Amino acid sequence: MCKYLHYTLLWDVLLFTLITVINAQNLPETLASGTLYEYLVNELFNYGTPRGMQEDTVILDTDMSQNGSTQCQQDVNQMMLDLSQGQMYALNMLDASGKPPPGILQGNIRWIGRYDLCRDIKASLTQRDFNGRYCLTMSTAVNKSRTLLPEIGVCVPNSCSADVVNQLILSGVLGTDVLDIPKYNPNTICITDPEYSAGAIAALCICSILGLLIVGGTGISVFKYLRKTIFSTDEDDKDGILNQSATQSGDSNRTESENMKDTVKGLGVIENTLSCFCAITNGRKILAIQKSGPYSHLAALNGIRVLSMFWVILLHTHQFIPEFTDNPHEVTSVYQRFSGQVISNLTGTLAVDSFFVLSGMLVTYLTLNKLEKRAGQLNWAVFYFHRFWRLTPVYMIIIMLWATMRPYFTNGPLYWTMNIDYPIDNCRKYWWTNLLYINNLYPYYLHEGCMTWGWYLANDMQFYIISSLIIYFLYRYSKIGYAIIGALMTACFTSLVVVYMKYDLRKNPEQLDKLITLTYIRPWSRINSYLVGMIVGYVLYEMPRKRWKISKLGALLGWCCAIATGLGTVYGLYRTPQGHSQTKPEAVFYQTVFRTLWASAVGWVAFACAIGKGGPVNSILSWSAFAPLAKLTYCTYLLHPILLEVYYRSSVTPFHYTDYNMVYIFLGNLVLSFAAAYIMSVCAEAPFMALEKLILPTKGSSPPDKKQSSETSKLLQDSDHTLLKYGVKYAPTKN
Repeated sequence: MCKYLHYTLLWDVLLFTLITVINAQNLPETLASGTLYEYLVNELFNYGTPRGMQEDTVILDTDMSQNGSTQCQQDVNQMMLDLSQGQMYALNMLDASGKPPPGILQGNIRWIGRYDLCRDIKASLTQRDFNGRYCLTMSTAVNKSRTLLPEIGVCVPNSCSADVVNQLILSGVLGTDVLDIPKYNPNTICITDPEYSAGAIAALCICSILGLLIVGGTGISVFKYLRKTIFSTDEDDKDGILNQSATQSGDSNRTESENMKDTVKGLGVIENTLSCFCAITNGRKILAIQKSGPYSHLAALNGIRVLSMFWVILLHTHQFIPEFTDNPHEVTSVYQRFSGQVISNLTGTLAVDSFFVLSGMLVTYLTLNKLEKRAGQLNWAVFYFHRFWRLTPVYMIIIMLWATMRPYFTNGPLYWTMNIDYPIDNCRKYWWTNLLYINNLYPYYLHEGCMTWGWYLANDMQFYIISSLIIYFLYRYSKIGYAIIGALMTACFTSLVVVYMKYDLRKNPEQLDKLITLTYIRPWSRINSYLVGMIVGYVLYEMPRKRWKISKLGALLGWCCAIATGLGTVYGLYRTPQGHSQTKPEAVFYQTVFRTLWASAVGWVAFACAIGKGGPVNSILSWSAFAPLAKLTYCTYLLHPILLEVYYRSSVTPFHYTDYNMVYIFLGNLVLSFAAAYIMSVCAEAPFMALEKLILPTKGSSPPDKKQSSETSKLLQDSDHTLLKYGVKYAPTKN
């Protein structure tokens, strides 16, 4: 058995040499001189036979011993000796180490071995016992050339440190003599179970307090329900049992029900606050579907929001996976398909622009209606506070969990292929930029920030702040409002043209980070989609006042233009992956206008559905099942990258990309993301939204405790309150 494994390793070196052949500039001189056969024979023999069996010396030299690796030296020597004798634990350690697999030419350079097998190894020896320790070696080229280098898993005794494993590689003990070692910097990470940090303990304490508030709020609501059903009032006491008990007591004319009411009433502010955290009430609010209302004609926006969220998850499912697959070249080839354009790195991001359109449309339309009802008066401080309070609490809770608990969410070889302290360190340095919603401006590059996908929230908040000025002028002085929108759109187009003229990815691909920073996350490069939404919202507001009407022919023309614009935007670059090279003017023009064109197409869909010109599209987008899902899109956006990261990095072997596998992964991510969002919304988002009503009560609003108690009692009395029933009972309003 041992001899068979040794010969397996001989072929490993042959494949390992193939990688060196791919990178011809790194060929050893012996290979370049034509003595390939003799060189390989010698190196294969040396690699296949453990160094400790070839010589009568120890494997680790004196310098290593002086660095505190004496115990590691003894354990490795013992392992090599037992390997030559066919001991099972030593064979398992060799078997658990990484070996070159097939598919190297397709980019399979993760030879991670068997992480779980290595961790389960226990060597019970006469001298001492030791366990297997999994280490992962990632090499980088000294000259920073784009050299294809593998990541290799190594199973060693748990007495060995990462520094010692590095020395083993550099000394050739692990059989890497075939590489020109001075040209490479091996970086080894040995996996250990992380201990709970002070930040993690603090996060758990905060979550525990939140959990107690939820239990307390739910308990109060249940208690009120029981009080109402068990201790009924005099009117409900048909048999006179309570009155009879009160008369017989003699010392009090008060019923037990009245005494209990006084006790509960004494809770005051504490009761009202805890009622905001009732899980039953909050869960019911999320699943509830409004049958009618002043804004029922905007029901199609739920469908646009949910489908856009599906698109974002689909895009990230594909974007995250290449570094975790054993065939990354197959992943990139998907973008050459016609269907693959919807998940390309450029057009696939248009889903975010759909959110900008909806956000701009809603804030303009709803705020203008409020201004009209209140004779042009609006508390702008409350306007800003509402937005900040709506987004921030759950956002900060998720950042807290991501920054402190990430090492405990998952643990495996793929988790260690990146610097595990990267997101934690970034969040410790820059979490305040997320709190202030300036993380799209500072730090400079996207990857340097905390929770990088939060760039969208920063843009949305900044656009929201700017929108108040535009809305005011649209309401008071519409021409000035038009001028402001036109000036901002012109500035956006100008900035994009300047950047794309300066940076050309066709000639300098290394400028990608700079280009993403200047054109993808900066507010002045993304505001056009939001402004398009504001225009749609303003036109929708003005239509009944100006008595504007759209004929059937005009609606048909609008739909044709929207469909052609949308398809042209998404599939306009289909020939580029096929080898068609764009000219500089073509590239600059497309990249400057494609987001605004997409926003215009989405804006028309929302507008047409709102005014009753949507036809079957409105019927689909207004489907009742979209209503509760739309309420979860915010938490889903925040959580789904975390779930993707945890899932991918929890695997002990690389994924193999196929279309069928990706369908299952996408559907699983989709369902779990919305399920996790529901839990987070019930526990964190909805309670703070209810607290806002307690802090800033509106005219005519009932106290939160009474309202929530009534809703909870109704829910507990009716066991048929389910999402399915909500969907069956609800019939969308026809426009």
